[in-house]
Amino acid sequence: MNDTALHQMVGSFNSRRFEAATRHASEGLATAQGRDEAFWMGLHEACEGYVDLAAGRFDRAESQLVSSMQKLRNFGFRYENFEVTVALAGIRRAVAEIRAVRGRDKRVFDVSLMPQLRFAAKADD
Repeated sequence: MNDTALHQMVGSFNSRRFEAATRHASEGLATAQGRDEAFWMGLHEACEGYVDLAAGRFDRAESQLVSSMQKLRNFGFRYENFEVTVALAGIRRAVAEIRAVRGRDKRVFDVSLMPQLRFAAKADD
C-alpha cells in the first residue's frame, strides 16, 4: 500500500482539489498489486467522479461513482486504516443527489453533501 499517495489523495480530496486527488490515486494504483489494486481503482473512480461532478457532467459522474461504490464495498468498514464506510456513505449520497437533479426533483446539486474522507482513529498506547 502506498501510504504517501493515500494521505495525499485524502488531503487533496478534502480540500476539494479533485484533479490532484485523482493524480494521487493514479500514483497509488500504479504501484498496487492484488487486493490493493481494486481498492485504488475504486478510489480513482471516486475522484474522477467528483471531477466530473464539479464540471457539471452528471451522467459521467454518476457512472464513475456507482462503479467506485461497487469496488469499494468489498473492503468492509476499514481498509489499511482508511474509513471505507465513510467514503461509501458520501458517494451514495452524491449519487442520490445527482439522480434528484437529473430527475428534476432538485434544481442544483447541493455541494454541502460532498464527503470528507478520513482515516481510522488510532488508539493511544
